[in-house]
Amino acid sequence: MAGAVVDVVTTGYLTLDDLVLHDDRVVRDALGGGALYAAVGARIWGATVGIHACAGGDYPPRYLRRIEGGGIDTSGVTVGPERSLRLWLLEEDEARKQQLPKLASATVVEMDAKRGPLPDAYRGAAGFHVATSLPATQSAMVRAIRTAAPTASVTLDVWTESFFDAGLYRDPAFLAGVDAFLPSDKEVEAIWGLADLSERLRSLAALGPRTIAVKRGGQGSLVFDRSRDMFWEVPAVPVSAVDTTGAGDAYCGGFLAGLVVAGDPLDAALRGTVSASFVVEGHGAQAALGTDPSEAERRLAALRPRVRQVWP
Repeated sequence: MAGAVVDVVTTGYLTLDDLVLHDDRVVRDALGGGALYAAVGARIWGATVGIHACAGGDYPPRYLRRIEGGGIDTSGVTVGPERSLRLWLLEEDEARKQQLPKLASATVVEMDAKRGPLPDAYRGAAGFHVATSLPATQSAMVRAIRTAAPTASVTLDVWTESFFDAGLYRDPAFLAGVDAFLPSDKEVEAIWGLADLSERLRSLAALGPRTIAVKRGGQGSLVFDRSRDMFWEVPAVPVSAVDTTGAGDAYCGGFLAGLVVAGDPLDAALRGTVSASFVVEGHGAQAALGTDPSEAERRLAALRPRVRQVWP
């Protein structure tokens, strides 16, 4: 698929993850990174997807072939530092994790610096998801997307980890140019506080995004549509969760695919929720590659009547 014209693009990291799960299981070299999980989440809905990321020189070629075999274009993946971005993902319980770069890992600064510009073939995409990265890098990427594809839909996620300053997200200009902001409840709490959540979401939406969807793990998501001043609670899809790593990123990819297809934030949130349900059923992003489209539609149909409009 290299060099293909794509419907949506995910930009961020490709990582090799060692998972230490709360039940004492350890999983080595899982395919990770927000860009990949989001691409998988979008691909579930039939979108042609390209990844804009940087891989280390030791990133196994067979992994890239596996990603391509799942129908995801990798022409936007550049080779950067000698070493890949390798992370420990430490799960303290089912809801809380932290990420730590391994001693043999490249740094996020090195990966951001070597990501390179958007390929020309990606500039006609209808949607872009800016996955977790350093805040300054994400801001620069949103500006670059708006220059290259001014009418495209742009979604954005954030993260809070110990190895960078998340306070930069509080800059009022950070959300400019973003159509949908997709943080988790833990990120909102850590950066802005959860007191009076409805007013917090209204104030964040006033900075630019038409839609904010707060991911709440097993509780689903809370979706705010600024244009209608409406809130919805979208519950999670009931599945047997094996590993929740990457579920939020897959939600973002499914959300973007829905936003591009339907233009409706609630439909986007439904698709994001279904995408997340496939990722949690296994380990690593590879768990949801090759998802059965008919099963995705079945889960979507079962989820729709469970949505509840709320008035916080």
